[in-house]
Amino acid sequence: MDEMREMLDHYQIEKILKRYARALDEKNYDALDAVFTPDAVLDYRAAGGIRDSYPVVKAWLKEVLDPMPEMQHFTTNVEIEFDGDRAAGKSYTFNVNGVHAEGKLQHMNVGAQYIDTFARTPQGWRITSRRETRLVTFGYVFGPEPQVDG
Repeated sequence: MDEMREMLDHYQIEKILKRYARALDEKNYDALDAVFTPDAVLDYRAAGGIRDSYPVVKAWLKEVLDPMPEMQHFTTNVEIEFDGDRAAGKSYTFNVNGVHAEGKLQHMNVGAQYIDTFARTPQGWRITSRRETRLVTFGYVFGPEPQVDG
């Protein structure tokens, strides 16, 4: 792959990773349609969540994130390997999640890694699979226990 094409593709994929983070923070779940392919498989079991197709996970994200009054997701350390119109990558995410508990606003901080596959579609690059692995959790820990090791 020529170096300029790879740089442009890397930039486009980083844009969808940032779009994902902003969509969650703004609770704009329909914006995720421009992040994932309709048949993407997403695995959030390491965070105590589910593994299923994108439409099912989209509804689940709304259900579990809407009650949180504060959220902020950061995406860093993006590494991508290209193979024509397909790619595989890893990125770190750091999330600050707020919830009302014990009479006050409490925060759980999560460091995790996303392991993704991507495909170039007529609409641009999209995530075709995602698996979250939990690296660190601190602060006020809430929510379901992880179902599998990351």
